[in-house]
Amino acid sequence: MSDSGGYKWRYERGEGRFKHRWKHDHPGFEPSPRGAVGKCPRHVTDEIAERILNEDAIPSFESEDSPWPDRFHALYQGAVYEAVPTQPGISYHAYPWRGDLPGRPGLMRSTLRQLREHADQNDERAALELWLKQYGGRNR
Repeated sequence: MSDSGGYKWRYERGEGRFKHRWKHDHPGFEPSPRGAVGKCPRHVTDEIAERILNEDAIPSFESEDSPWPDRFHALYQGAVYEAVPTQPGISYHAYPWRGDLPGRPGLMRSTLRQLREHADQNDERAALELWLKQYGGRNR
C-alpha cells in the first residue's frame, strides 16, 4: 500500500475528529459531559501513530472468528493508548487509554504482560506503572 508506508493497518483520525488532540506535548484527559476525553501529545503525527499501530501495538480479538483486531493497545512514552476501527479491517483511530471510567473494560492479562515487556525493553516501566496507577482502574 503506497499510501500507508507499506503497513498493513492505516491510522486514520476520522472525518472531523480533533477531540483527541490538544496543545500540550504529553498525553492527558479533559472532562466532558460523557466522561474524560483522552488527549494525545501535539507532536504525535499520523505517521508516528501509524508506525506505532503497525510495529508496537498489541491486537485484541473479541472472538476467534474476528477477521481483524477489534482493538489494539500500545505503549508510547510510558502512556497506554487504545486504537479502535474507523473502517473495520482497514484503519484505526487511537487515543490515550483509561481503564478507570465506568463501563470501560480493563486490559487483558496477556495485553498487560506484553505492555510491561515492551516497557522493560524501552526503559519505560516506571512510567507505565505510574500510568496504570493513575488511570488503570482494576489493572493497577
